[in-house]
Amino acid sequence: MRRYCPIAILAAVLLASCATVSEESPYEALEEEAASLVIVMEEPAAAVADEAPEGEAEAAAEEPAVDFAIISAQPREQSAILSVQFPKGTDPALLSVEGGGRITAIRGSGTAAEVTVSELESLSSYSISLAYDGEAVTAPYDIRTGSFAGRYSWQPADGSEAEPFFLLAEEAPAGSDYRYYIYLDPQDSAFPEGYGEREIRIAPLIDRGEPSLDEMKYRDAPEGYKWTNSKWNTGSMTPSRIAYVRPQETDTGDVIHTLVASVALGFTAESDVHYLFHEKDGVDYLIFHNSMSPGIANSFLKKNPSPGIRPYEVNEYWYTLERVE
Repeated sequence: MRRYCPIAILAAVLLASCATVSEESPYEALEEEAASLVIVMEEPAAAVADEAPEGEAEAAAEEPAVDFAIISAQPREQSAILSVQFPKGTDPALLSVEGGGRITAIRGSGTAAEVTVSELESLSSYSISLAYDGEAVTAPYDIRTGSFAGRYSWQPADGSEAEPFFLLAEEAPAGSDYRYYIYLDPQDSAFPEGYGEREIRIAPLIDRGEPSLDEMKYRDAPEGYKWTNSKWNTGSMTPSRIAYVRPQETDTGDVIHTLVASVALGFTAESDVHYLFHEKDGVDYLIFHNSMSPGIANSFLKKNPSPGIRPYEVNEYWYTLERVE
């Protein structure tokens, strides 16, 4: 499945042979977040028998037999909280899930628990079941994950005067190569006059059946391309044309990744941009990453003034937008 995304259109004028800046992969922070299984099981309070004959007290203390079962599920965008039951004496560490995702947390008491299944994809249907010590022990339970559609905002985390930016995610239409379209929100400081909401699509710049942007002159380029130049280019030059748009394969529809090259004064600079939708603890994020090659081009790129404060902003090329509605 091919995916496209917008670029930061930046001009660099010299040192074409300069090496690309070394930086952390935009996926490393998410991979590091995939922590080991968390299990929190509390012992149920012991029942206190009334003054009753010994035989009757023992009978009252007996617990009914419990089988493995998924009672209910609360799907999120990339996870689901399962309400499950299991027999007394079950070792939660031996539980696993089949049909999608991975168990990342088990919290409960006695023979009942909430099981968090993570590493799912949004807008996707799953038929999941529990396994114990590698053997399936429940019937499949059908769920469908939620949508990341909504408004997202980035504000400087250090209280600086860096310009915020605002994006709007919508579910892509049927027949699209994408799961989502990303539009420039009118609240953005670089939103051009004369346009309305959902009129400036910045990701993907092109979709299935739409004209190629390769070798397109700047004056004919879509407004989403021009916005990225206005928003991120700190240099004085405007690109003369788009050299190419190269969609990159991704492992999930919740990521849009594209390489796009721009030309200014005969110099070609390639922009590597990722948009990653990510859900953590019920909060939705849209993570934007942009860097350029050759490395000298990065000197013209507007950067995050305070990386390392918000989640996933591991360096100056990352921005974490949080869903606001």
